[in-house]
Amino acid sequence: VDKKARFMFGKKPYFNIQGEGEQVDLKEDLLAKILTENKWHSKLLKAKKDCSIGGSVALRLWADKDEGVKLIFTPAQEYEAIYNLEDVDLLEKVSFIYALNDEMDKVKQRIKKQVWELVNGKCIVNEGVYDGHGNKIETYFDDYDNGLDFIPVIIIRNGGLTGDTKGYSDVMELWSNQDAYNKLTSDDQDALKFQMFGQTVLTDASDETLEAMTIAPGALVDLQTTLAAVSQGKQAQYGRLESQFSYGDKYTDTIDRIKNDMHALMDIPNTSLEQLKGLMASGKSMKALYWDLIATCDEEWSEWGPALEQMVDYIFKIVEIYDCYKEDKGRSLAKLETTLTIERYYPIQEDEIEMRKADLSEVIAQVRSKESYIKKWSEVEDVDKEVQKIALEIQMTDNYSDDFGMVEDMGQEKIESNILLNGAQISSLIRVIESVIKKIIDYETAVKIVMKSYNFDDKTARELLGDPPAASEVETIE
Repeated sequence: VDKKARFMFGKKPYFNIQGEGEQVDLKEDLLAKILTENKWHSKLLKAKKDCSIGGSVALRLWADKDEGVKLIFTPAQEYEAIYNLEDVDLLEKVSFIYALNDEMDKVKQRIKKQVWELVNGKCIVNEGVYDGHGNKIETYFDDYDNGLDFIPVIIIRNGGLTGDTKGYSDVMELWSNQDAYNKLTSDDQDALKFQMFGQTVLTDASDETLEAMTIAPGALVDLQTTLAAVSQGKQAQYGRLESQFSYGDKYTDTIDRIKNDMHALMDIPNTSLEQLKGLMASGKSMKALYWDLIATCDEEWSEWGPALEQMVDYIFKIVEIYDCYKEDKGRSLAKLETTLTIERYYPIQEDEIEMRKADLSEVIAQVRSKESYIKKWSEVEDVDKEVQKIALEIQMTDNYSDDFGMVEDMGQEKIESNILLNGAQISSLIRVIESVIKKIIDYETAVKIVMKSYNFDDKTARELLGDPPAASEVETIE
């Protein structure tokens, strides 16, 4: 369950909002802000595990004009959903129930109940605290109209058949195998505990010998023969009877068969070192090893994909109705006509490299923006600033390269480290240094510009530029 969740959502999906106009990027930024504030990636991973274990999970959206939109996942055992009799995809009522304490006395028990219901096209909320007998103790909301014409709850089911509203649990399929596995390992531990140590064996020894015998390092044994054995010409003997583990191979075969069966049920490849012996460690062979898991995750995306698209749709509807995020012009951005594409990633290195190359080729062909590429593949927070920095570096490199190249018809001057520069090159070098001091570019960018323009190594470029300016020096010059 953990491995499948990590494979499916270990790399967070990218919500690509597309449309016309410059504000489309702002709408995508607003969505990213909401998801980040809700710790979306962490919640998504945990929700996938809950869905695999319980058969379904509920995604609830709660909003406040000042606090913004909240995304809350709820496991299957904490909610009950009622659907339309004609359409199992149409949610009519959902109840969330939480135990607030662990009291055994029903009078002292406190249970919070929250009910969302669609009545005459309006979403009505009732919320309160009850005791174990169902008596209301406290009321939070009583037939409250939250202003929405839909229930802001999305039920995500794990598999199932047509008309199934519950989904099914992956754990149930593994239950019998896990029981057999646990029993075998427990029996094996008992066998090791009681059978791995040898036993002391005494033959024809007297009772006095047995009573006085001590098992300890360096202990001496007064080995006396019984009178009956002496009369028969026998001598008392002392020895050790070691245990023979004859069941070892059979145990290993059985335990491996159970483990492989559980891996097969979940479509999770067994990537232990023993199983990978003899397998070529190439990208294609590793990808082939994960084909079943990839196919299973693609199938599950047929449920998760539309659910996440519906989540984004609900987010912007709520932002528009409640007028949230005024500082980001949330209402106007929510009204923009856009389309959404959810791009999913699996942690297979070959796939990531191919996707990066494909996206980069689109940037080169000018059918994809640099902003979109950076936003998708980089961890940079301020994308616009990064794009401006790249453009400035390209412009300055081109300008400085023209000056640095003027060497044919001009005299050269020797500076430190026996490097020969002409007048134009020295002027350009001074401009680069001034740009660093004025914080137009940083020191490392200046090093790269000089390296590219001069075709010098890193050490020489730093010798030309000198030491980075101190903070006080920068402030004085500015």
